[in-house]
Amino acid sequence: MSKAKWMDDFNHDLLSFPPLIWVVQDFVQQTDDGETSQEWLHRLMTTHTRDNDDYDISLLSIFKHVDCHTLFLPATTKHLLSDLSRAKEEDLTLDYRRERDSLIQKLRVGLVPKEKNERPITGPELAGLLQILVDAANDGSLSQIPSRWAVFSQQLEDTATEDCLAFYEAELNAQLQRYAGEPVNAELLQGLHEAVKEKAEKLLEHLLLGLKDTMVTAAEALSREIFTKYHFLHEMNEKRIKLKLTESQHRVELETEETLGSLPLAMRSSELQVLLSRVVEDAVVKLTSVVGQLIADDMLQTQIKLLQSSVRKLRDSITLKNSKALEEVMSAAASNAVEKFKQGTYNKEHQPRSQSMIERLISNGRADAVKVYVEESELAEEEASYEAYTALLMHRIEEEEKLVHKQNEELVKRVAKSKVEDLLERFRAKTDSSHLPLPRNDSDLVSRMSEEAEKCEQSYVEMLGDFSIYQTYTDHLKQLKTGMLATCQRRKQENVEAYTHEVEVPLKMAKQVIYISAGKYSTEFSVYQFVSL
Repeated sequence: MSKAKWMDDFNHDLLSFPPLIWVVQDFVQQTDDGETSQEWLHRLMTTHTRDNDDYDISLLSIFKHVDCHTLFLPATTKHLLSDLSRAKEEDLTLDYRRERDSLIQKLRVGLVPKEKNERPITGPELAGLLQILVDAANDGSLSQIPSRWAVFSQQLEDTATEDCLAFYEAELNAQLQRYAGEPVNAELLQGLHEAVKEKAEKLLEHLLLGLKDTMVTAAEALSREIFTKYHFLHEMNEKRIKLKLTESQHRVELETEETLGSLPLAMRSSELQVLLSRVVEDAVVKLTSVVGQLIADDMLQTQIKLLQSSVRKLRDSITLKNSKALEEVMSAAASNAVEKFKQGTYNKEHQPRSQSMIERLISNGRADAVKVYVEESELAEEEASYEAYTALLMHRIEEEEKLVHKQNEELVKRVAKSKVEDLLERFRAKTDSSHLPLPRNDSDLVSRMSEEAEKCEQSYVEMLGDFSIYQTYTDHLKQLKTGMLATCQRRKQENVEAYTHEVEVPLKMAKQVIYISAGKYSTEFSVYQFVSL
């Protein structure tokens, strides 16, 4: 009703109504601080007024007294609730009968006729008044008292939705607690979500049983809330899965690296490859056991390939280390073998050895060296570089053999030099004037010196004949012969000088005789004839 109509056209005497009793059946409500049903209704009308042109027109303005009376359920069985006409007095609930009787008594006491000007209102007046109230209600001028059922059903809907959402969260968390806070497979999480969601929806159906419209809106609201919760949970689970994958792969790589680092190098390459294959398989098994249930097969295969690629680098690194270790083994074995050869051919006496002895020592030393090398490099016999190291060993042994021959030749040279000096001294002693007085017949001298030279040469051959393969043997033999030849030349010269000294005076006298008798002998022949007498 407009303000102008209320102020100018409306007869306020018409709004003289008897007391109003608002009856609410099938209802029970607990209120705060002992609030009565009448107080509750008054508070509700006070807080839900409608202002129209600055005037507040409400039921409290129309009715001098407004009361509220509630009636409990009249019956508790489906048979009677579906048709209360079947109910007898004794079938009605005790609370309902008590509240009904209270309402009847309240009506008897409070029922008074409507009056106008201190007389009862007539029918036409009452009809006109009702028409005015209907028009005012149609115009929206009267305050609307909200439906308590709508409030109750909305509250029931909200409460049920909250309870079912709480149930969903609690039940899903309880299911996930079995995994000790670890991420779970996406399909498993989806399955748990759907199962718990179905339980929550069934719970909602039980809570809102019989409230079809409310059930529809509540189900939609619950579905939205559950989807939001699940979407957040799903995202967090995916992040934990990714973190789990990264941590697991890193941990497996570290464990694999530690395992490979503890391998006793060097070892046979075949054995190492078996161990490496086993380590790679174990790494895959470890990763699969940790994350295999969390991700799909295709993603798992991708992670396995990444792990294998990483482990393959570790495997290549340990293979390279093992190869170097095996090379060190072969190198050490070769060095020990060469040392063994040196020990077997070492000349403690520092005396020259015969060729046969040298060959025997070298042969035995070579055999011992090869034996040492084979025994100490057994781990590396499968290596591709084994033959190369063996060939290198043979080359080093050959060099050592040359060194043995060279050292022995030096010893031979020293001995030969000493022997040549001794023999030359002996030859000089055997051919000096104490053994071969001069002058003497040249043929005899030559014969005696040749005989002594042959003895010296024979002594040289007898002593150093085993070393005839060395050049120093031939060189010193030549030195011996040259020295003896020089001595022979000196002896021949000394013999000539001795002859000269012996015949010098007779020759001078002969020359003088010849010069004196030169006139007596006219021819050279006659002179020779004279001399020969």
